[in-house]
Amino acid sequence: MQISYVGQYNKNAGQPVGTPVPSTAVTSLTAAVRELVPGSIFEGNIAFVKGSNVILSLENGQNVHARLDKNALKLVQGQSMFFQVKSNEDGVVAIRPYMGTGTSNPTLMRALQAAGLPIDDRNLQMVDAMMREQMPINADALAEMHRAVVGNEGVGVDTLVQMRKLDLPITPQMAAQFENYRNDTHMLLGQMNDLMEALPQFLESQSMDLSQMVQMNSQLFGILSEGMTDGTDAAILADADRVQQMVDAEGAAGITAPDAAEGEVEGMFFDSEAADAQPLVRYAPQQLGAVLDPQMQESFSDLLRSIGDLADNENVFDEDGDLNLNLTARKMLSLIDGELKAQLAKGGLEADDVKELFSHKGYQKLLNNVMEEQWLVRPSDVKSKAKISDLYERLERQMEDISKVLRLTGNENSALGRSVDQIRGNVEFMNQVNQIYNYVQIPLKMSGQNANGDLYVYTNKRRARGENDELSAFLHLDMEHLGSTDVSVKMKGKSVDTNFSFSDDESYALVEKYLPILDAKLSALGYNVTLTVSGDRGKVDFVEDFLKKDLPGAGSTGVVHRYSFDVRA
Repeated sequence: MQISYVGQYNKNAGQPVGTPVPSTAVTSLTAAVRELVPGSIFEGNIAFVKGSNVILSLENGQNVHARLDKNALKLVQGQSMFFQVKSNEDGVVAIRPYMGTGTSNPTLMRALQAAGLPIDDRNLQMVDAMMREQMPINADALAEMHRAVVGNEGVGVDTLVQMRKLDLPITPQMAAQFENYRNDTHMLLGQMNDLMEALPQFLESQSMDLSQMVQMNSQLFGILSEGMTDGTDAAILADADRVQQMVDAEGAAGITAPDAAEGEVEGMFFDSEAADAQPLVRYAPQQLGAVLDPQMQESFSDLLRSIGDLADNENVFDEDGDLNLNLTARKMLSLIDGELKAQLAKGGLEADDVKELFSHKGYQKLLNNVMEEQWLVRPSDVKSKAKISDLYERLERQMEDISKVLRLTGNENSALGRSVDQIRGNVEFMNQVNQIYNYVQIPLKMSGQNANGDLYVYTNKRRARGENDELSAFLHLDMEHLGSTDVSVKMKGKSVDTNFSFSDDESYALVEKYLPILDAKLSALGYNVTLTVSGDRGKVDFVEDFLKKDLPGAGSTGVVHRYSFDVRA
């Protein structure tokens, strides 16, 4: 049987397994045979051994008759070593030599004994981990840590010890998120994508009848479209019309990069393949013409004509009977929701038709578009703390509301429910981290792709940051085309030192080509700029490179600057 590693912390650390340990190293750990429970570890001197039978002499003078595990190493009379109890039944104690991958360290056992705690594998791991983290191992500290270990049996001991070291609250949910971050499986964008996939699958679930499907769809759509109104749609359409007029007057070639940077054409799509070769602005990202491809438009249009009176709705279809591609995704879903509820009241719906609607890729794309519009941040909005705070306030509120709906219907353990719990746990973890550190994930809506961003901000811990003190920040992005991208920024006064790091040569060359433009922009704002591009610097370890950066012994000059925000409020 494999025994977990026991660390090395004192002069005995260099002793190999099986080296005699002085009897004074460990006091008596056992007073009577009946106290030897499975998993217990104790020291004994081999007074007699023959085959599987062995007599052990304990420090208190007691002899223990025991039976060796059949796979045990050959023992030598007079040898002193540690043993672990395999079983204790009817006065017969089955034991095996206690062996780690390194050494058996009496310091660990003495610490547990002094604290009055059981000497078993998990507790030895606990003391070992605490000593590696340079934490105190007095009786109070061990007792507190032991309670956390006992109360979280499914969580790794190393995780629990590190969380205690970092003053993070220990719960099964928080521990799960901590391990996600430590294992680099924490991306909020990925969890959002899982939810977007789970939602339509849930709506078409065979476990719901017709009425439940329609009502559930209406409830979830109401939650997901929070704050989105007809006024929002009108503003989107007005922007699209305004940019269309610009293009009609100047042509797409007349829309310059600075115009785009200032938001003149932000989010607009161009069709450069038009038959007359004149580029035209087609649709804003929220409009059906941008959300649905031509083939999907046709099949979705046919499906809508079979739902109640939608075929005669002048908002859904134009005078030629074509799908109104200028509608926003939110508006289209709102019209569908209203029609489903009206037809349900009339008895004019079939369950199969509704399931077909919910399972259609077009309907799912509309739902995804609404969720992305709610949960993703455009690069131009990153500079606004309010935008980020609003995102997390809304996200937490929406996840709580969806969770309530699922609990009331007995669906909290569905795939959708698990996705909701993952996001809620992630947000709560970031809230807790932001009590001490300054970190936030930023799910980004970029041109033609979505990206997950991790933003870390540091400053000097020894004093409040003055106007001329250095401020350091680090941004990690995972993008479809550029791949893994790291941006390190150090700013002191008007001096800015920025390094871009990429995982592949093509991304390196692309960004390096455009650095002069960034340099000119920053210089025009009065900054003295140093810009560099380098190869892959390796993945930042959230725990080791960020959370532990300012801990004693880390050699850091900074903690996270309270630049920040509570993501809930």
